[in-house]
Amino acid sequence: MNDLLDALRAHADGPHVILIRGYPDPDGLASAWAHARLAASVGVECDIAHMPVMSRVENRAMVNLLEVPVVRIQGPEDLERYVAMSLVDTNAIELPLKSGLPCVSIVDHHSVSGKLSADFIDIRPSVGATSTIYTEYLRDAPTRAFEPGSVASRLATALAYGIRSDTDDLLRASAADFHAMGDLAEHIDPDVLQSLARYAIPDAAMQILRRALEAMKVEGTWAFAGVGEVRPHDRDSIGQAADFLLRRDGLKTVITFALIEDNLDGSLRTTDPAVDPALWILEAFGVGPLGRPYGGGRRGKGGFQIPLGPLAACPNRQDLWRVCKEMIESTIRTRIGVASDRVEAQDATRP
Repeated sequence: MNDLLDALRAHADGPHVILIRGYPDPDGLASAWAHARLAASVGVECDIAHMPVMSRVENRAMVNLLEVPVVRIQGPEDLERYVAMSLVDTNAIELPLKSGLPCVSIVDHHSVSGKLSADFIDIRPSVGATSTIYTEYLRDAPTRAFEPGSVASRLATALAYGIRSDTDDLLRASAADFHAMGDLAEHIDPDVLQSLARYAIPDAAMQILRRALEAMKVEGTWAFAGVGEVRPHDRDSIGQAADFLLRRDGLKTVITFALIEDNLDGSLRTTDPAVDPALWILEAFGVGPLGRPYGGGRRGKGGFQIPLGPLAACPNRQDLWRVCKEMIESTIRTRIGVASDRVEAQDATRP
């Protein structure tokens, strides 16, 4: 804790940016907000920033109900005002430019995906949420972050929601996660937390779920489903579809994927203790030009995003999707050991 505050003080000559990788989720948002509060306690101003649009309805509800202060980075010029950056709920990120910003801190609960460089690093794959780590920081901070007041209550509620979200409502929680929830319990707003837990599922998500059910292919305890082209605003519905398909009897691992603008995006969900999502995705899809994996994960969950490169210029999106779908399905089948000749024979017998 003190080492993090010292690292922040060492870069106190201007505002910092806290970067959330990918589509903001409750754990990332809550952790970033906690980081900003800790930075403010030593006189450092921080902005919480994300790059892709905030797509999932419950994440937008969280920002609105709890008044989480966030900004969106859309171009290189948006980073020019900052003197340093910090990463939360991720340990690698692709910036829109070679910003040259020094990395003050990296705090995460995902497996390390490459060489890390920062003044302060705290990576704990054994805990279920980065919000758990920040709850510990706030509990041990020299200044009382959870003093009575609306901001403290909203922050505590955000952290509790982050822990619940990333541990599947505490079903995958570690002892540290339960301890953190105990620290937060007396400060949260139960009405707001209940509202966040009972979010409505939009029509677009229902349509994507239907497409996943229709496209699902089962191979033993594995299933995968390509849902076609999806709008960026609906990206998180891919993960929701994977969560739902995993509830089918007999399945242990599900992968859903879609074409989103110039990328192939996918989600992996598993209950199989032998499947490490981060390692499986790395071995299946490899690394990008900068040596970083195309995806990552933690216990039970993972995701990937593969840029299409020159293929994105294909004018026929239907043909593009067909090629991408065949490529992903072939990669999955090869990785799980399904022989292509058996698959072709099965396809030939279908009406």
